[in-house]
Order: sequence, then C-alpha cells, then structure tokens
Amino acid sequence: MRRRFAGVDARLRVELAALCALISGFLFWQARVPLDGLARARGPIAVAILELFVLAALAALGGFLAGTRHMARLRGGSGGPAWLALPVPPAMLKRHLMWDSRVSAWILLVPGIACVLAAIGLVPPWWLALLAALFVWLLLEVARFGCWAVQRIVEREAEPRAGLDALTRVLAAGRGAVEVARLPKTRWRQQAAWLALCAKDLKLSRRATPARQRAWMPLILLALSALVWTFPIATPLSRALSFAIGLLAATTFAEWIIAAAGTDPFSVLRGLPLGVATVWGARVAMVAAFAAVLVAVQALCARPLAPPALRFHLVWLGAASLTIGVLGANYAITLYPRAEHAQRALALSLGLAIAASLMIPLVGWVLLFTALLHSARRLPRWTQQEIA
Repeated sequence: MRRRFAGVDARLRVELAALCALISGFLFWQARVPLDGLARARGPIAVAILELFVLAALAALGGFLAGTRHMARLRGGSGGPAWLALPVPPAMLKRHLMWDSRVSAWILLVPGIACVLAAIGLVPPWWLALLAALFVWLLLEVARFGCWAVQRIVEREAEPRAGLDALTRVLAAGRGAVEVARLPKTRWRQQAAWLALCAKDLKLSRRATPARQRAWMPLILLALSALVWTFPIATPLSRALSFAIGLLAATTFAEWIIAAAGTDPFSVLRGLPLGVATVWGARVAMVAAFAAVLVAVQALCARPLAPPALRFHLVWLGAASLTIGVLGANYAITLYPRAEHAQRALALSLGLAIAASLMIPLVGWVLLFTALLHSARRLPRWTQQEIA
C-alpha cells in the first residue's frame, strides 16, 4: 500500500484529497436538509434508523465492489504464474489477494462518513460515534464476505487437478496461455505509427485482456441511446435519457481507452521510437471516431426533435463525449503504466463534475474542462516516466 501511495505524485495526492473533500461536502449538504426535516417531524430515533439503513446499503455496495474486483482478478488469470512463483504458502497468498480486493471497498468510507456527519446536532454525539464504528465494521466484514463468496465460487469452477490446492488451480488456469498458443503467424507490414497503435488496441480487445472486459459496454450503451427514441415516451424525456446514456457510453469508452493503453508492456512501448504526440494522437483519434459515430447515430434516430433542438442536442453530446474521451486518453498516458490509478482519477473527475452540476447548474462542465486542461499540461512528462 505504501508503494502504491508513493507511485502517486504529491500534486495528484492533493487533488484527490480535494476531490474527496468536495464530494463529502456535497453529500453532507444533500443529506443534512432531509435529516433535519425528519428530526423535527419524528425525532432523533427516526434519524438514527434512517442513517443505519443508508450505511448498511453503502456497506452492501462495498461488498459488491470487493467481490466484483476479486472475481475479475481470479477469473482473468492475470498475474497467476507470478503469484505462484513466490515462496508463499497458499493460505497466506489467498488472504493477501482477498485483502487486496477488499481495498476497493474503502472508497465508500467517503460517502459513509459524510452521511454520519450530516446528523451532527440531530442525534446524541455518542450515537454518531456508534454509527461510524458500526459502518466501518460492516464495510470491512461485508467486503470480506463478498471476497470469500467469490473465492468459493471460483474454486468450485476451477479444473480439478490432483495434488494442487484450490487457489493454485485457480491461478494456474490463465486464459491467456490458451489463446496465445493459437495465434497465427505474425505478418509484418509498413504502417503509420498511430494507425498501428489503433490496430493493436482493437486486436487486443478481442483477446483475454483487461481491454476486452470493457470493450462491449460502450457499444451496448451506444445502441441503447439510439433505442430510447423508439420508446413511447415524451420527446423531452427521450432527449434527456438519450443524452445521459450517450454520456455513459463516452465514459465507458474512455475506460476502455485506459484499459487498452494499460496492456502495453512498459519496457516494450518505451523502447520504441514513439513520442507522446504519436501515442496520444492514436488514442484521441479513436475517441474522435467514437464521438462521430455517436453523433451520427443520434442524428439518424432523433427525428422527433425540431431542427434547432436537434442541432443543440448533437453539439452538446458530441462536445461532451469528445471531452470525456480525451480526458480518459490524457489519464491513460500521464498515469501510464498505472491503469488502475487512471481509472480512479477519471471516475473521481467525472463524479466531481456531476456533483458540481447538481449543486450549481453548468459548473460541472467548467470543472470537467479544467480537469482536461490540467491533465493535458502533464502530457510532456510522459518522456520522464519510469516503470513503477
């Protein structure tokens, strides 16, 4: 954990802390008003009961996040041979992998503590301390249970092999080894560097890599944003749903960009005669292509809109999807090869933009554009990066 924290530069640490503080403040303000009304109407006991239900729901979400991460790690087969090469007993290795997966649930401490603090002055102080302690305990235990349940499911699905324990059978069943053995003979051809990078990302998305796990969701959301216009609902609602789903499609495509960039071995990519402009341009070209397809699909399907409203819808959707995609490409390059850090930075930036828009209309777009400019300023540092 210390090495991971040291891999994030000091400026980014301050920014992440500021994001957590702003999100906590937003959640505090949003929860404070209804809790105050509930306290005036039904007393502190009702507030404590509501807090308990909310914290329990957050703990359950934490267990789901931890279990999902553990499932992806074990089924993906990533790092299996490397873990098995360590002189570590299987029981200790299992505990460590489960602990590492449970770390993803800790992010819910931010909204949980904010919800507890929102009840200050509405319930006795020792109730707040008890609720906070109970939430932390619930979060840790539910995350542990989620990882344990996933571990049991994956171990039962693993191929039985005599003389091997369950964890070794799971980690040894890497999917990549089977697919690599069936690859055709390599064909060499001359091509522009940025086109070669685009082709490589698309090809790796069809194989057992983290990029394949995120490749289908943008396409599904893209199709869903078009199907919304066929639903028998009012036109303003169709436009709002289509716009929201389109933004989700752009977000998942940005996550795919980060995952695809993270599959590149650091020593191999940095050993090639490629500059940051070529690497960045390849990813931005795919982002622009996806944004163009999204706008074209909306232009064909959003026929119920009047021409001025249609132009407004297409311009905002295209600009927003392009901005989100370029932000993902910037994080994929500036935080390379730490793809997980880039995913978290993208999620925090978009979460802050959404929270700001809910508090003050249009401010979220300003923050999103600011994050884009800030990440772009870090692009020249790509040449100074070293493998973590």
